Amino acid sequence: MAPRVIFVFLSLVFLYLANTSHSLEKIQSFLHPINKDEATNLYSIPLNIGSGFSKEYVLDLNGVSPLLQNCATAAKSSSFHPIRCGSTRCTYANPSFSCPKNTTTKAKTPCRSSDNARLFRDTVPLLYTFNGVYIMDSEKSSSLTLTCTDGAPVKGTIGLANTHLSIPSQLISMYHLAPKMALCLPNSKDKSTINYPGGLWIGKGEYYYLPYLKDVSKIFASTPLIGNAKSGEYLIDVKSIQVGGKNVPILHGATKISTLAPYTVLQTSIYKALLTAYAVNANMAKAPAVKPFGACFSSSGGRGAPMMDLVLRGGAKWRIHGANSLVKVNKNLVCLGFVDGGVNPKNPIVIGGFQMEDNLVEFDLKASIFSFSSSLLLHNTSCSVERLSPF
Repeated sequence: MAPRVIFVFLSLVFLYLANTSHSLEKIQSFLHPINKDEATNLYSIPLNIGSGFSKEYVLDLNGVSPLLQNCATAAKSSSFHPIRCGSTRCTYANPSFSCPKNTTTKAKTPCRSSDNARLFRDTVPLLYTFNGVYIMDSEKSSSLTLTCTDGAPVKGTIGLANTHLSIPSQLISMYHLAPKMALCLPNSKDKSTINYPGGLWIGKGEYYYLPYLKDVSKIFASTPLIGNAKSGEYLIDVKSIQVGGKNVPILHGATKISTLAPYTVLQTSIYKALLTAYAVNANMAKAPAVKPFGACFSSSGGRGAPMMDLVLRGGAKWRIHGANSLVKVNKNLVCLGFVDGGVNPKNPIVIGGFQMEDNLVEFDLKASIFSFSSSLLLHNTSCSVERLSPF
Protein backbone atom coordinates (compact mmCIF):
# COMPACT_ATOMS: atom_id res chain seq x y z
CA MET A 1 0.00 0.00 0.00
CA ALA A 2 1.42 3.38 -1.00
CA PRO A 3 2.47 5.72 1.84
CA ARG A 4 -0.10 8.33 0.80
CA VAL A 5 -2.92 5.76 0.87
CA ILE A 6 -1.84 4.58 4.33
CA PHE A 7 -1.72 8.20 5.50
CA VAL A 8 -5.27 8.93 4.30
CA PHE A 9 -6.65 5.65 5.62
CA LEU A 10 -5.17 6.10 9.09
CA SER A 11 -6.23 9.73 9.14
CA LEU A 12 -9.84 8.75 8.39
CA VAL A 13 -9.78 6.24 11.23
CA PHE A 14 -8.54 8.88 13.66
CA LEU A 15 -11.13 11.36 12.41
CA TYR A 16 -13.89 8.87 13.15
CA LEU A 17 -12.55 8.21 16.64
CA ALA A 18 -12.14 11.93 17.26
CA ASN A 19 -15.70 12.73 16.23
CA THR A 20 -17.25 9.93 18.26
CA SER A 21 -15.31 10.83 21.41
CA HIS A 22 -15.60 14.61 21.04
CA SER A 23 -11.82 14.88 21.38
CA LEU A 24 -11.91 17.85 19.00
CA GLU A 25 -12.82 19.91 22.07
CA LYS A 26 -9.59 19.01 23.85
CA ILE A 27 -6.12 20.10 22.75
CA GLN A 28 -3.76 17.18 23.23
CA SER A 29 -0.69 19.21 22.32
CA PHE A 30 0.45 22.14 20.28
CA LEU A 31 2.22 21.04 17.11
CA HIS A 32 3.75 23.97 15.28
CA PRO A 33 5.99 23.78 12.18
CA ILE A 34 9.78 24.18 12.31
CA ASN A 35 11.66 25.43 9.26
CA LYS A 36 15.37 25.25 8.47
CA ASP A 37 17.26 28.30 7.18
CA GLU A 38 19.64 27.10 4.48
CA ALA A 39 21.87 30.17 4.81
CA THR A 40 22.51 29.86 8.56
CA ASN A 41 21.66 26.18 9.18
CA LEU A 42 19.48 27.34 12.08
CA TYR A 43 15.87 26.44 12.80
CA SER A 44 12.90 28.75 13.20
CA ILE A 45 9.16 28.74 13.61
CA PRO A 46 6.72 31.06 11.82
CA LEU A 47 4.63 33.18 14.19
CA ASN A 48 2.20 36.05 13.86
CA ILE A 49 2.49 37.81 17.22
CA GLY A 50 -0.51 39.98 18.10
CA SER A 51 -1.70 42.08 15.19
CA GLY A 52 1.73 42.10 13.55
CA PHE A 53 2.74 40.33 10.37
CA SER A 54 4.04 36.76 10.31
CA LYS A 55 7.78 36.24 10.56
CA GLU A 56 10.29 33.58 11.52
CA TYR A 57 11.63 33.36 15.08
CA VAL A 58 14.91 31.49 15.62
CA LEU A 59 14.53 28.46 17.88
CA ASP A 60 16.80 28.66 20.94
CA LEU A 61 16.35 25.48 22.96
CA ASN A 62 18.16 26.90 26.00
CA GLY A 63 16.97 30.50 25.67
CA VAL A 64 15.50 31.97 28.87
CA SER A 65 13.49 34.68 27.08
CA PRO A 66 10.13 33.14 26.13
CA LEU A 67 10.00 35.16 22.94
CA LEU A 68 12.47 37.97 22.38
CA GLN A 69 11.93 40.68 19.81
CA ASN A 70 12.65 44.36 19.25
CA CYS A 71 10.56 46.58 21.56
CA ALA A 72 9.72 49.10 18.83
CA THR A 73 8.38 46.27 16.66
CA ALA A 74 6.49 44.65 19.53
CA ALA A 75 4.76 47.92 20.50
CA LYS A 76 3.23 48.28 17.02
CA SER A 77 0.82 45.43 17.77
CA SER A 78 -2.65 46.68 18.74
CA SER A 79 -2.85 43.90 21.35
CA PHE A 80 0.50 44.81 22.97
CA HIS A 81 0.18 45.28 26.76
CA PRO A 82 3.25 46.28 28.80
CA ILE A 83 3.61 44.67 32.21
CA ARG A 84 4.16 47.26 34.92
CA CYS A 85 6.01 47.20 38.22
CA GLY A 86 4.03 46.01 41.21
CA SER A 87 1.55 44.01 39.17
CA THR A 88 0.78 40.37 39.95
CA ARG A 89 2.14 39.37 36.56
CA CYS A 90 5.40 41.20 37.23
CA THR A 91 5.82 39.48 40.59
CA TYR A 92 5.14 36.08 39.06
CA ALA A 93 7.46 36.64 36.09
CA ASN A 94 10.35 38.00 38.15
CA PRO A 95 9.86 37.96 41.93
CA SER A 96 13.26 39.57 42.54
CA PHE A 97 12.61 42.63 40.36
CA SER A 98 12.87 45.83 42.43
CA CYS A 99 10.24 48.49 41.74
CA PRO A 100 10.51 52.19 42.65
CA LYS A 101 8.91 53.16 45.97
CA ASN A 102 7.11 56.17 44.45
CA THR A 103 3.61 54.98 43.46
CA THR A 104 3.41 57.19 40.35
CA THR A 105 6.83 56.16 39.11
CA LYS A 106 6.09 52.50 39.85
CA ALA A 107 2.99 52.55 37.64
CA LYS A 108 5.01 53.85 34.70
CA THR A 109 8.08 51.63 35.17
CA PRO A 110 8.15 48.53 32.94
CA CYS A 111 8.69 45.19 34.63
CA ARG A 112 11.86 43.40 33.55
CA SER A 113 12.81 39.75 33.33
CA SER A 114 15.82 38.15 35.03
CA ASP A 115 17.93 38.93 31.94
CA ASN A 116 16.82 42.61 32.02
CA ALA A 117 14.44 42.43 29.05
CA ARG A 118 11.11 44.27 29.22
CA LEU A 119 8.07 42.14 29.92
CA PHE A 120 4.78 42.51 28.05
CA ARG A 121 1.77 40.44 27.05
CA ASP A 122 0.47 39.71 23.58
CA THR A 123 -1.32 36.95 21.72
CA VAL A 124 0.65 34.03 20.30
CA PRO A 125 -1.20 31.80 17.80
CA LEU A 126 -0.01 28.20 17.45
CA LEU A 127 -1.23 25.19 15.51
CA TYR A 128 -2.30 22.16 17.51
CA THR A 129 -3.37 18.53 17.32
CA PHE A 130 -5.96 16.48 19.18
CA ASN A 131 -4.59 13.01 18.37
CA GLY A 132 -1.00 13.24 17.10
CA VAL A 133 -1.96 12.57 13.46
CA TYR A 134 -3.84 15.65 12.32
CA ILE A 135 -2.63 19.21 12.58
CA MET A 136 -5.41 21.78 12.79
CA ASP A 137 -5.59 24.29 9.95
CA SER A 138 -6.64 27.05 12.35
CA GLU A 139 -4.50 28.43 15.16
CA LYS A 140 -5.24 28.70 18.86
CA SER A 141 -4.32 32.18 20.13
CA SER A 142 -3.09 32.48 23.71
CA SER A 143 -2.26 35.63 25.68
CA LEU A 144 1.30 35.03 26.91
CA THR A 145 4.04 36.89 28.76
CA LEU A 146 6.80 37.82 26.30
CA THR A 147 9.97 39.91 26.33
CA CYS A 148 11.62 42.58 24.22
CA THR A 149 14.75 44.73 24.19
CA ASP A 150 15.79 47.73 22.13
CA GLY A 151 18.80 45.82 20.81
CA ALA A 152 17.05 42.54 20.01
CA PRO A 153 17.84 40.96 16.63
CA VAL A 154 15.43 41.88 13.88
CA LYS A 155 14.46 38.25 13.37
CA GLY A 156 13.74 37.56 17.05
CA THR A 157 14.15 34.34 19.01
CA ILE A 158 11.88 31.93 20.83
CA GLY A 159 13.43 30.45 23.96
CA LEU A 160 12.44 26.98 25.18
CA ALA A 161 14.53 26.71 28.36
CA ASN A 162 12.96 24.81 31.23
CA THR A 163 11.86 27.87 33.21
CA HIS A 164 8.46 28.90 34.58
CA LEU A 165 8.30 31.76 32.05
CA SER A 166 9.04 29.77 28.90
CA ILE A 167 6.30 29.50 26.28
CA PRO A 168 6.00 25.71 26.82
CA SER A 169 5.61 26.22 30.59
CA GLN A 170 2.99 28.93 30.12
CA LEU A 171 0.95 26.85 27.66
CA ILE A 172 1.22 23.68 29.75
CA SER A 173 -0.12 25.57 32.76
CA MET A 174 -2.84 27.40 30.82
CA TYR A 175 -4.26 24.33 29.04
CA HIS A 176 -3.37 21.68 31.65
CA LEU A 177 -1.20 19.82 29.16
CA ALA A 178 1.25 17.05 29.98
CA PRO A 179 4.54 18.69 31.06
CA LYS A 180 6.46 17.65 27.97
CA MET A 181 8.07 19.24 24.93
CA ALA A 182 9.44 17.54 21.83
CA LEU A 183 11.36 18.59 18.73
CA CYS A 184 11.58 16.96 15.35
CA LEU A 185 14.06 19.02 13.33
CA PRO A 186 13.70 18.90 9.55
CA ASN A 187 16.48 18.28 7.09
CA SER A 188 16.83 19.63 3.59
CA LYS A 189 19.09 16.99 2.05
CA ASP A 190 16.80 15.70 -0.67
CA LYS A 191 16.19 18.42 -3.25
CA SER A 192 14.19 16.08 -5.50
CA THR A 193 11.20 15.81 -3.14
CA ILE A 194 8.89 18.23 -1.35
CA ASN A 195 10.29 19.09 2.08
CA TYR A 196 7.60 19.69 4.70
CA PRO A 197 8.41 21.41 8.01
CA GLY A 198 9.49 19.63 11.17
CA GLY A 199 7.55 20.02 14.39
CA LEU A 200 7.62 21.60 17.85
CA TRP A 201 5.38 19.65 20.22
CA ILE A 202 4.16 21.13 23.51
CA GLY A 203 2.15 18.69 25.60
CA LYS A 204 1.40 14.99 25.27
CA GLY A 205 2.36 12.73 22.36
CA GLU A 206 1.22 10.35 20.59
CA TYR A 207 3.83 11.05 17.96
CA TYR A 208 2.73 9.75 14.58
CA TYR A 209 5.09 10.08 11.62
CA LEU A 210 3.51 8.18 8.76
CA PRO A 211 3.90 5.84 7.00
CA TYR A 212 5.39 4.40 10.22
CA LEU A 213 2.24 3.07 11.89
CA LYS A 214 3.31 3.18 15.55
CA ASP A 215 3.53 6.00 18.04
CA VAL A 216 7.25 6.92 17.82
CA SER A 217 7.47 7.14 21.61
CA LYS A 218 7.27 3.32 21.63
CA ILE A 219 10.83 3.18 20.28
CA PHE A 220 12.25 5.83 22.61
CA ALA A 221 15.40 5.32 24.66
CA SER A 222 15.86 7.62 27.66
CA THR A 223 18.43 9.17 29.96
CA PRO A 224 18.16 11.66 32.85
CA LEU A 225 18.45 15.39 32.33
CA ILE A 226 21.14 16.70 34.66
CA GLY A 227 22.64 19.97 35.86
CA ASN A 228 21.48 23.16 37.52
CA ALA A 229 17.69 23.44 37.34
CA LYS A 230 17.86 27.24 37.74
CA SER A 231 19.60 27.67 34.38
CA GLY A 232 16.85 25.89 32.51
CA GLU A 233 19.45 24.33 30.17
CA TYR A 234 19.01 20.87 28.72
CA LEU A 235 22.04 18.82 29.76
CA ILE A 236 22.74 15.09 29.63
CA ASP A 237 25.62 12.85 30.70
CA VAL A 238 27.54 11.30 27.80
CA LYS A 239 29.64 8.51 29.30
CA SER A 240 31.49 7.64 26.11
CA ILE A 241 31.48 7.88 22.33
CA GLN A 242 31.82 4.72 20.30
CA VAL A 243 32.83 4.50 16.63
CA GLY A 244 32.52 1.10 15.04
CA GLY A 245 31.87 -0.32 18.51
CA LYS A 246 35.14 1.01 20.00
CA ASN A 247 35.43 3.74 22.63
CA VAL A 248 36.81 7.17 21.77
CA PRO A 249 38.55 8.93 24.70
CA ILE A 250 36.47 11.83 26.01
CA LEU A 251 36.55 14.37 28.81
CA HIS A 252 33.62 13.99 31.17
CA GLY A 253 31.30 16.90 31.82
CA ALA A 254 27.73 17.97 31.17
CA THR A 255 26.76 17.65 27.51
CA LYS A 256 24.51 20.43 26.26
CA ILE A 257 21.78 19.95 23.66
CA SER A 258 21.50 23.03 21.45
CA THR A 259 19.57 24.25 18.41
CA LEU A 260 21.90 27.25 17.97
CA ALA A 261 24.91 25.04 17.17
CA PRO A 262 24.46 23.91 13.54
CA TYR A 263 26.83 20.97 14.15
CA THR A 264 28.00 19.14 17.28
CA VAL A 265 30.88 20.97 18.95
CA LEU A 266 33.61 18.99 20.72
CA GLN A 267 36.45 19.97 23.04
CA THR A 268 39.70 19.79 21.06
CA SER A 269 41.05 16.50 22.46
CA ILE A 270 37.69 14.75 21.92
CA TYR A 271 37.47 16.22 18.43
CA LYS A 272 40.91 14.98 17.40
CA ALA A 273 40.27 11.52 18.82
CA LEU A 274 36.95 11.31 16.98
CA LEU A 275 38.52 12.35 13.65
CA THR A 276 41.13 9.64 13.99
CA ALA A 277 38.67 6.92 14.97
CA TYR A 278 36.21 7.85 12.25
CA ALA A 279 38.85 7.92 9.51
CA VAL A 280 40.17 4.50 10.56
CA ASN A 281 36.68 2.94 10.48
CA ALA A 282 35.30 4.72 7.41
CA ASN A 283 35.13 2.73 4.22
CA MET A 284 35.63 5.83 2.08
CA ALA A 285 38.62 7.51 0.45
CA LYS A 286 39.97 10.53 2.32
CA ALA A 287 39.69 13.94 0.68
CA PRO A 288 41.03 17.42 1.53
CA ALA A 289 39.15 18.95 4.47
CA VAL A 290 36.66 21.79 3.90
CA LYS A 291 36.17 24.32 6.70
CA PRO A 292 34.72 24.22 9.30
CA PHE A 293 35.13 20.45 9.13
CA GLY A 294 38.32 18.52 9.85
CA ALA A 295 37.72 15.26 7.96
CA CYS A 296 36.22 14.84 4.50
CA PHE A 297 35.75 11.86 2.19
CA SER A 298 35.09 11.14 -1.45
CA SER A 299 31.55 9.80 -1.50
CA SER A 300 28.17 10.54 -3.01
CA GLY A 301 26.31 9.73 0.23
CA GLY A 302 26.55 8.00 3.60
CA ARG A 303 27.68 4.59 2.37
CA GLY A 304 30.82 3.43 4.08
CA ALA A 305 30.09 5.53 7.18
CA PRO A 306 30.89 3.74 10.44
CA MET A 307 28.23 3.53 13.13
CA MET A 308 28.57 6.06 15.95
CA ASP A 309 26.96 5.81 19.40
CA LEU A 310 26.68 8.28 22.24
CA VAL A 311 26.60 6.09 25.35
CA LEU A 312 24.51 7.86 27.98
CA ARG A 313 23.93 7.62 31.70
CA GLY A 314 21.78 4.58 32.39
CA GLY A 315 23.18 2.68 29.41
CA ALA A 316 21.01 4.10 26.61
CA LYS A 317 22.75 4.59 23.26
CA TRP A 318 21.93 7.46 20.93
CA ARG A 319 22.91 5.96 17.57
CA ILE A 320 24.14 8.38 14.90
CA HIS A 321 23.90 7.02 11.38
CA GLY A 322 25.58 8.37 8.26
CA ALA A 323 22.72 10.80 7.52
CA ASN A 324 23.47 12.56 10.83
CA SER A 325 27.25 12.21 10.87
CA LEU A 326 28.19 13.18 7.30
CA VAL A 327 27.42 16.56 5.73
CA LYS A 328 27.10 16.47 1.95
CA VAL A 329 29.29 19.33 0.70
CA ASN A 330 28.85 18.60 -3.00
CA LYS A 331 27.95 15.72 -5.31
CA ASN A 332 31.06 13.67 -4.52
CA LEU A 333 32.25 15.03 -1.17
CA VAL A 334 31.02 14.47 2.38
CA CYS A 335 32.52 15.75 5.63
CA LEU A 336 32.22 14.62 9.23
CA GLY A 337 29.67 17.03 10.72
CA PHE A 338 31.48 17.83 13.97
CA VAL A 339 33.55 20.94 14.73
CA ASP A 340 36.37 21.90 17.09
CA GLY A 341 35.18 23.86 20.14
CA GLY A 342 38.59 24.74 21.55
CA VAL A 343 40.67 23.53 24.47
CA ASN A 344 38.55 24.78 27.39
CA PRO A 345 34.87 25.18 26.46
CA LYS A 346 32.10 25.42 29.07
CA ASN A 347 30.70 22.09 27.89
CA PRO A 348 33.04 19.45 26.42
CA ILE A 349 30.25 18.34 24.08
CA VAL A 350 27.43 20.44 22.60
CA ILE A 351 25.06 18.36 20.49
CA GLY A 352 24.07 20.44 17.49
CA GLY A 353 21.07 20.59 15.19
CA PHE A 354 22.47 18.48 12.35
CA GLN A 355 22.84 15.45 14.62
CA MET A 356 19.19 15.86 15.75
CA GLU A 357 17.62 16.16 12.30
CA ASP A 358 15.04 13.44 11.62
CA ASN A 359 15.33 12.33 15.26
CA LEU A 360 12.31 12.89 17.52
CA VAL A 361 13.60 14.11 20.89
CA GLU A 362 11.39 14.64 23.93
CA PHE A 363 11.99 16.58 27.15
CA ASP A 364 9.91 15.55 30.15
CA LEU A 365 9.98 18.85 32.04
CA LYS A 366 8.62 17.43 35.28
CA ALA A 367 10.44 14.10 35.50
CA SER A 368 13.68 15.55 34.01
CA ILE A 369 14.03 12.82 31.41
CA PHE A 370 15.38 13.14 27.87
CA SER A 371 14.06 10.61 25.35
CA PHE A 372 15.02 10.09 21.72
CA SER A 373 14.12 7.92 18.75
CA SER A 374 17.43 7.88 16.85
CA SER A 375 16.95 8.29 13.09
CA LEU A 376 13.38 8.07 11.82
CA LEU A 377 14.80 7.36 8.37
CA LEU A 378 15.35 3.77 9.51
CA HIS A 379 11.57 3.48 9.86
CA ASN A 380 10.85 4.83 6.39
CA THR A 381 9.76 8.22 7.70
CA SER A 382 11.24 11.55 8.76
CA CYS A 383 10.51 14.74 10.68
CA SER A 384 9.23 16.33 7.47
CA VAL A 385 6.06 14.34 6.84
CA GLU A 386 2.93 15.88 5.40
CA ARG A 387 0.13 16.26 7.93
CA LEU A 388 -3.55 16.47 7.03
CA SER A 389 -6.22 18.68 8.50
CA PRO A 390 -9.39 16.89 9.66
CA PHE A 391 -11.59 19.43 7.90
